[in-house]
Amino acid sequence: MTGSFANPRTFFANANLRRVAWALVVLAIVLLARLMAANASVPQSAPAPAAVEYNPYAEIVRLQTRLIAFPDDADAYAGLGLAYLQQVREDGDAAHYQQAETALQAALERQPSQVNALVGMGMLALARHDFAAAIPWAEQALAVAPYRAEAIGVLVDANVELGRYKEALEMGQAMINLRPGIGSYSRAAYLRELNGDTDGAVEAMELALGVAVPDTEGWRWTAVQLGHLYFNRGDWTQADVYYQAALQSHPAYPFALAARGRVAAAQGDIQTAIGFYAQALDRLPLPEFAIPLGDLYTLANQPEKAAEQYGLVGVIQQLNRAAGMAVDMELALFEADYGDPATALTLARQAYAARPSIHAADVLAWALHCNGQDAEAQPYSAESLRLGTQDALLHYHAGVIAQALGDREMARQHLQTALDINPAFSILHADDARQRLHTLR
Repeated sequence: MTGSFANPRTFFANANLRRVAWALVVLAIVLLARLMAANASVPQSAPAPAAVEYNPYAEIVRLQTRLIAFPDDADAYAGLGLAYLQQVREDGDAAHYQQAETALQAALERQPSQVNALVGMGMLALARHDFAAAIPWAEQALAVAPYRAEAIGVLVDANVELGRYKEALEMGQAMINLRPGIGSYSRAAYLRELNGDTDGAVEAMELALGVAVPDTEGWRWTAVQLGHLYFNRGDWTQADVYYQAALQSHPAYPFALAARGRVAAAQGDIQTAIGFYAQALDRLPLPEFAIPLGDLYTLANQPEKAAEQYGLVGVIQQLNRAAGMAVDMELALFEADYGDPATALTLARQAYAARPSIHAADVLAWALHCNGQDAEAQPYSAESLRLGTQDALLHYHAGVIAQALGDREMARQHLQTALDINPAFSILHADDARQRLHTLR
């Protein structure tokens, strides 16, 4: 097999690798689970042990109890901090970040070289979007434990968000070499996606799914991310296979519920899409669920409900800011599309100064366009496409900016590319892209 992943040291050197039929594997898992449920009354001579699901809340209670008896246990404090970080992923409450920081700092006060605490501080910095601060923590962890893969993962993520893609690729390769697993393969998938290799991204995420423990949160998250790769390239049917598999594992998994809503919206089933997004938002209040739900209510001619969702976004981001998160880039894009263009531009400039990634460049370009400054926007728009990323929204923004500057041919190319990549790339913008393209023709 040419370019095999059998040798992890060549992982990033060979992007055009043969596709693995993981969709069939996932379907088999779904069908097997249904078959087992239907035959639950049939006695099994040797049942397989169920996957052990990590419960951050139970771990928090356990470690707090231990620390009452052993208040100087640095390992317990480090574990408590990591459990609080995972709890945010479960309930979306950014207030846990302060609790995580308190626990991790307590571990380091008792043992400055406690490697789990050092890695945890790096992960906390990433979660708060303080990507520059994450790097020293990861470097300290590697000074203590040079082969700690999680610390290398922090460096990958931080460098990506800081726009240091060459460094991120180097760290990604180092992580693959050290520990080929769900963390390294999923990061490899994202790096390949950024560099325009969507086939390679799918293959890497398939490998991540293959090594994840079934029926755990990590497996569900990986399945949803793999579905997103298919959705973003316009293959909604294949994407839905993975979303349904995640829900088969956990019927209330919010990321899969929202993803199924995205598929329903792409297929024009607005009411079904509203139902899925509403369920996801009820379980986990995230802007990434509230914004499309607001867009769907707009399409359904329910402006009051739409306004309620958009207002919720502002509340969520205020709470995130209060918890120490930097949300300038996310708020800038939201303000550009739904709020005050001047505020969007201020936030976008701050975000780009702090984290000059291609996505920050895109948000700045869009904010400049929304303020009528298209000549200044165009270089940032070009910068957002410099890696060859097959992201329909980036091309849509570039097409609108080109049209505003009077470059009809470039506008046509970008708008057509956006729709070719994914005709349903945005509830808000996809129809506008089609209308603009029709006018340009």
